Amino acid sequence: MRISGMATGMDIEQMVGDLMRAERMPLERMHQDHQELVLKMDDYREVNRGFMNFRSNTFDGILRQSNMGAKLVTSTNESLVSGTATSSAGDASYTISNVESLASAANNASVASINVGEEEFDPNAPLEDQAHLLSGSEHWAGDAIEFTIQTYDENGEREPVDFEFEADATLNDVLDGINRSSAGVQAFYDPFSERVSISRTETGVFNKDGNEMVLDFAGNDFLTDTLQLDGAEETGAQNARFTMNGLSEMERHSNTFTIDGLTIQLHNEFDESVQVSVENDTDTIFETVMGFVDDYNEMLAYTNGKINEEYYRDYRPLTDEQRREMSESEIELWEERSQSGLLRHDSMLSGAMNDLRSKLYNHVETGDPNQTFSHLTEIGLDTSSDYQERGRLVVDEAELRAAIEEDAEGVYQLFAAEGEDESEQGLAHRVRDSLNHTIEMVGQRAGRAEMSSNQQFAIGREINQVTDRISNFERRMEQVEERYWAQFTRMEQAVSEANAQMQSLMQAMGGEGQMPM
Repeated sequence: MRISGMATGMDIEQMVGDLMRAERMPLERMHQDHQELVLKMDDYREVNRGFMNFRSNTFDGILRQSNMGAKLVTSTNESLVSGTATSSAGDASYTISNVESLASAANNASVASINVGEEEFDPNAPLEDQAHLLSGSEHWAGDAIEFTIQTYDENGEREPVDFEFEADATLNDVLDGINRSSAGVQAFYDPFSERVSISRTETGVFNKDGNEMVLDFAGNDFLTDTLQLDGAEETGAQNARFTMNGLSEMERHSNTFTIDGLTIQLHNEFDESVQVSVENDTDTIFETVMGFVDDYNEMLAYTNGKINEEYYRDYRPLTDEQRREMSESEIELWEERSQSGLLRHDSMLSGAMNDLRSKLYNHVETGDPNQTFSHLTEIGLDTSSDYQERGRLVVDEAELRAAIEEDAEGVYQLFAAEGEDESEQGLAHRVRDSLNHTIEMVGQRAGRAEMSSNQQFAIGREINQVTDRISNFERRMEQVEERYWAQFTRMEQAVSEANAQMQSLMQAMGGEGQMPM
C-alpha cells in the first residue's frame, strides 16, 4: 500500500521518480550499448554484402571466357550470310559462295477437302458426330482413332510415334496431340479450304531413300483416307548446299550450322562470294576488364571509408526519452554522428584490404612458356600513387586495348589462370579466394542471413548478453522502486502517528487547564 504525502505534505511520487531516474542511469547506457551493437552489426553486414556482390560480379564477368574471349563476326553481305562465334573460334576468314539451295522442311497436305458432305465441318466438335461429313469415315466411325507418324533422326534411323484418340475427340484434339508429341511435326487445319497441313519441324533430308514423314495407319486409315494425306504428295525436304573456302557441294540439314566455333546463318540462295571474318571483340573484352576495375574500386572505397570514418565518442545512440526532447533536425544530425565510425580502424577489415592489394599486385607465373602477361602493369593497370586512395586501381586505356589486341587469351589467363599454388593462380581467382575467407570471418562476427540465432555469431552473443543485463537490471529497479515506496510509506505512517499523538496530547492539556465555575 503506497501513501503519497498525506501526512508530510511532500510530493512522494515526484521524489521517487527523481531517485529512480538517478538509479536508472546505468540502464540508459546499457540501451545505448545494445543499439550501438545493432548498428555495428548492420555496418559489418553491409560491408559483407559489398564483398559478396563483387565476388559474384567477378564470377559472372572477368572469369567467364565467353566475356574475355568474345569474338566479333563481320560479313561482307549480312543479308545473305551472317554469323556469331564462341570464344573457342579462332581468328579466321571464311568464303561462302554458290549457295545452290537453302534447307527446307518436308511437308504434306490434304489432296482434297476432308469434308464430303453439304454441311459445314466444325474442327472443335466430336469427330464421331460428324462422321457423315468426312471422307473414309466408314473405316473408323465409332472406333478409336489410331495411327503412326514415322520420321528419321540425324543418322537416318526411323523414329515412329504411335497415336490413339477416342472417337469423340475433335479434329483440333488430334492435331494438338500431334503437335505436342515427340514426332517432331506440326499440323494445322485450314477451315477455308477444309484441308490439313502437316510438316516436319526440322529442315533437311534425313531419309535418303524416301519420304521424311511416313504416315501409317493401325486399324484404320484416318490419316490417309479421312484427312486425305497422301504420302506420295510430300514435298519440300532439301538440304542447304553451298561452297565454302573452295570446298564444293557441302551440305547441311539446317541453314544455321557451326564450324570451329563459328555459327553461320544462310539467308538466301546466291552465286556470288561472301566473306565472313572472325576476330577478337576488343570492345567487349575491354569493358569486361573495366567492369572488374570499377567494381573493385567501388568495394575498396566503401570498405576503406568505413575503416577511416570519424568516430564521435560523445554521440551515443539516442534513447526514446532523449528523442522526445529534441527536434527532427537535431535528431538527424545526432544520428548521423552516432552511426559514424563504428568500424573505424577495424583490424579484420584493414587486414582483408591489405591482403587484396597484395594478391592483385603479385606476379602470376603459370609455368606456360608462351605466357604473355604476368603482372597488372603489363596490361595498363596499376595502383594509384595517391596513398590516401589505399590501393585504388587506375587504368591506361590505350595500353589495355593494345594488350587485348596483342593477346586476348593472355589477358584472360592473367585473371583466370588456375593452378595448385597461389603464384600460379590468376588475379581474379586470388581475389575471390581472399574474399571467401573474409566473408566467412565477417559472418562469424556479424552473422549471415541463414543464421537463425544470435548465439551463432559473436556480436549476436554480445547483444544477448546486454539484453540479459538490461532484463536483470530492470528487475532490480523494480525492487529498488518498491523499497523507496516502502520507506516513504513508513515515514508517512510514522509522521501520521506522531501527528495523532500530538493532537491527543494537546487535547488532553487543553482539558486540564480549564477552571471550574
